[in-house]
Amino acid sequence: MRVFLTGASGFVGSYTVRALLGAGHRPRALVRDPEKAARVLGAIGVPAGDVELVTGDMLDAAAVKEALSGCDAAIHAAAAAGVTGAGRDLVEANVTGTRNVVGGAVGQGLAPVVHVSAVAVFVPPSAQVITVDAPLARPRTAYGRSKLAAERYARGLQEEGAPVTIVYPGGVCGPHQPRLASLMEGLAAGLGTVWPLPGGGGVPVLDVRDLGEALARAVETRQGASRWLLGGHHLTWRSCADLCDALTGVRCRRVPVPSAVLLGLGTALDAAKRVHRFDHPLTRDAAELMVTLVPTDDRPLLEALDLTLRPVEETVADSVRWLAESGHLAPRRAGRLARPGRGPGTAPRLVRRALGPPLQRISGARWFSAVGLKVVPPLDRVLHRVSRGRLLLGQALVPSLVLTTTGAVSGRPRRAPLACLPEKDGGWIVVGSGFGRDRHPAWTGDLMRHPDAEVSFRGRTVPVTARLLGDAERAEVWPRLLEVWPVYGRYAERAGRRPRTFRLTPR
Repeated sequence: MRVFLTGASGFVGSYTVRALLGAGHRPRALVRDPEKAARVLGAIGVPAGDVELVTGDMLDAAAVKEALSGCDAAIHAAAAAGVTGAGRDLVEANVTGTRNVVGGAVGQGLAPVVHVSAVAVFVPPSAQVITVDAPLARPRTAYGRSKLAAERYARGLQEEGAPVTIVYPGGVCGPHQPRLASLMEGLAAGLGTVWPLPGGGGVPVLDVRDLGEALARAVETRQGASRWLLGGHHLTWRSCADLCDALTGVRCRRVPVPSAVLLGLGTALDAAKRVHRFDHPLTRDAAELMVTLVPTDDRPLLEALDLTLRPVEETVADSVRWLAESGHLAPRRAGRLARPGRGPGTAPRLVRRALGPPLQRISGARWFSAVGLKVVPPLDRVLHRVSRGRLLLGQALVPSLVLTTTGAVSGRPRRAPLACLPEKDGGWIVVGSGFGRDRHPAWTGDLMRHPDAEVSFRGRTVPVTARLLGDAERAEVWPRLLEVWPVYGRYAERAGRRPRTFRLTPR
């Protein structure tokens, strides 16, 4: 089955693509940036070549119509989010996108058409268990209003007899979130700083891999118009903290917060954002979600799709482990879930634990992209020279080398200190991250013009030949690169480009 999909560059959409491929379907993904989509999919083991990536925007009705042509079913998993524009614009963006995708798919006769909504449209809940027949919410934020407006549009199509399936996920959690947000952002903050304990409510923990599987199975059903909840495992905030303590072996710093105080703080932040726009995860809607949420009735979906959710312990463990590996959480706060020991090219554990988290935060900061480029390479070149090739600033935390290239224009030798991923055959992988700047580093252009170069690594000099990796090869090595230096992910996201990645092979 050829399945049209939006959101493949995002958390839910990328895992849905993986599940669709696993079920033998042929996904066609509408994406604004194919290179970003390839990076996101590659991080979870999906070669970009296995997916038909179509460049376009969900707000472009003509582009959506053309991309829908020839498909059998559709999944709408994309949405504009955050405080990136005026509230009215955000509402219009999500409603227009839903109208173009869901309405367009219905108009072309695709079936089923799956619309991904959210449990939040039912909050505050009217009963002790949320069901699909519960009253809809009255959100205060632009994002909340946009989700509600899109929900009403999708329900309107259902009332007209269209084969639209609406799925309401809970708090989505799991490894490899392209941009930290929602529950994963809260998990990192709770473990890394303080864990608030409101007087009531709870959190629905849903593994992103289970949600992707559910959406892939939903396109195989022929049940007509339907609405399904998939909140996941409902935990109180205290039981969630207890679970994290048990998994990590490190006790969370818990702070009781009266529900009224949390709600008041959310309201105050909403008011402040209207005066001066800034980004903060707490809103009145988010606070209301935290202090009032109750379990969801997931049974109809689980039975219809023959789906069993993985244990919540596995979901939270994998999420915390990834947060530590990607630099979003200090390894000491991840405790036993942080990967210990020394591997090929890794630094002593104590040094990494002490210096790794703060230096990763500094290196990933936006201001460091300008300062770091001017300060770090010159210092590294001096240190490398006086130590006769044995020392570099960052090698206590990440494997490092000095690459000597031939200038693409000047033809003169140029030296660039770089982090690297040593390979078993004696070669290296290097990334043109440029500290997250929007331009490719000059040394990458040198290698593309003159592939023969020289590597100085731990006191020895090796002649090498460089080769730019294609999409599939890059997707294979990217997770290993993130293990060596998690900040690469932040650099790629901020730069808005695919960093050139080279394999250096000894000659």
